[in-house]
Parts: sequence; structure tokens; C-alpha cells
Amino acid sequence: MDPNFALAHNQLAQAYLQKHLYDETVAELQKAVELSKGSPTCIANLARAYAASGKTSEAAKLLDDLKKSSNRNYSDASEIAVIYAVLGNRDQAMNWLEKRFEERFNPGVLSRPGFDPLRSDPRFKDLVRLIGPPSSRVSWEREQKKCGVCDRG
Repeated sequence: MDPNFALAHNQLAQAYLQKHLYDETVAELQKAVELSKGSPTCIANLARAYAASGKTSEAAKLLDDLKKSSNRNYSDASEIAVIYAVLGNRDQAMNWLEKRFEERFNPGVLSRPGFDPLRSDPRFKDLVRLIGPPSSRVSWEREQKKCGVCDRG
């Protein structure tokens, strides 16, 4: 493994997290955040590791930092949503996912293990159904208007 490749540290950390090796997970993700110069995805994964290891105040601080760095042109909504999900705040997680949906995002984001706490939520199921696999999306705009998850007024 290239010791300076942030993504490799991030991916190794995901394996450690699945094995509940929290100290190793946090160490790898701290390296990933440093090497990536603060990648929002790496920060969200670090927050997820903190939450899994019971360090919810550290996870909440990273959440606050990401929210402050998010801007109007591009938000870190899916990363913010995953942190809310692992902290147990389903409503805020769904609000941020809906925001990201409005901004258009890679539907693969929804397969992240960090969203596991939302899988039983009907709003999450609606969002997954609406987005579907990329090949099944005929008209993004038409389907977006029919979304029961996103309130369009």
C-alpha cells in the first residue's frame, strides 16, 4: 500500500470499522483526512468511526465543521447526512439527503454503510426507489417532480 495514498487509508479504515477495530479505524482515517487535505468524505468516515466507538462529541464536532465549510455552490450534503445518520438523527439525515438530491448526486452514495441506520426509513426507501439504478432513470427532472420525499411546495 502506498503510504501517501489517502484513498487506500480510507478503504483500509472501512475494513477495520467492519471488524469493530475502532482504534485502527480512527488512526487510518486521521491519516486519510491529513493526506487528502480534508476530504469531506474522509471526514465523514472519521465521524462515523468516532460515533461507532462511542465518541459522539468528536463526531458532532466534525459534523459542525463540515456544515460550516459547506457553501451555496456545492454542499457536502451527503457527507453531512451520513454523520447525522450514524448519530441517530434520521430527520436531519433525510433533510440533507433531500438537499443533495436536489443538487444532483451520484446515486451510489446511498449504498454507503453509513446509511444503514436509514434503510428501514420509508423516506430513504422512497429516495432509493426514485433514483434507482442509473440505467432506469429516463427523465431525471420528471421523476424528481414526482418525488414524495422532496417537498417542492
